[in-house]
Amino acid sequence: MSDSMMYSDIRNFMAEGEQKVRHSDRKFRALKFIVGALCLILIVEVVLYTVIIPSKAPIKISFSGLQMYTAEEMCQILNTGPNQTWSKFDSALAASVLADCPWIESVSVTKGFPDTVTISVKERIPVAATLLNVDGRTIPVHIDETGVLFVAKAGASINHLPLISGLPVEEFNDGMRLPSTYRNFIQQLAKIQRLPQKYLATISEIHVDVKEYGNFDLILYPVHSHTKVLMDRTFSEDSLQYMVVVLDVVNSLGPGISEIDLRYGSVSFRTKVSGS
Repeated sequence: MSDSMMYSDIRNFMAEGEQKVRHSDRKFRALKFIVGALCLILIVEVVLYTVIIPSKAPIKISFSGLQMYTAEEMCQILNTGPNQTWSKFDSALAASVLADCPWIESVSVTKGFPDTVTISVKERIPVAATLLNVDGRTIPVHIDETGVLFVAKAGASINHLPLISGLPVEEFNDGMRLPSTYRNFIQQLAKIQRLPQKYLATISEIHVDVKEYGNFDLILYPVHSHTKVLMDRTFSEDSLQYMVVVLDVVNSLGPGISEIDLRYGSVSFRTKVSGS
């Protein structure tokens, strides 16, 4: 009797153990299925964001630093259409193309995953303008503080800039730099432009009178006077203040004075009648 009960208990114990094992197997298989499904979803997302979206979605280009030019004009220069994709956009080539533009001083191009491109541009800021003959046409040309000459944008006005004439530019190339002899004068002009006093607004034209051995003088044409002013290459705030004072004195003497010479540390003038 006792042996039979013991045998029955053993069978029940073994049955319970097998049931627990089967239940544990089902839980393990369910866990494996869930983990596998999550891995599959992760793989799909990786493929979606690293392959499909970059290869199919159009890029979103943003520009910073633009002043004279628009984002649409920049895209035309880069030849990027509405179907340009992120994966096919060559950032190094884009930077090279923009760096070749004479009116761009510096540029950086950064690709942002998965579909953005950021282009930061530093345009050359003109501090003066000149008129040059190119292929039989007279065109306005800008000059930046470093002495780089670049063609003004079509339709851009140069009236707000000091006009410089007489620069020794025999053959103009867009993006060329003035000889070092004249760069200090351009830098001084840029400094004067940044002053709160608008000295340059009183001058309609600055003519560079080239001398021998690379030397030069300046001839200034005031806006509200028919008297031209001769000045040496030391172009500064002090020399312009001196010019304004002398002009006031000379204009009070009458309209007969055609030229004031402020070179050599002295003041002389030429009259229309005597020529001396």
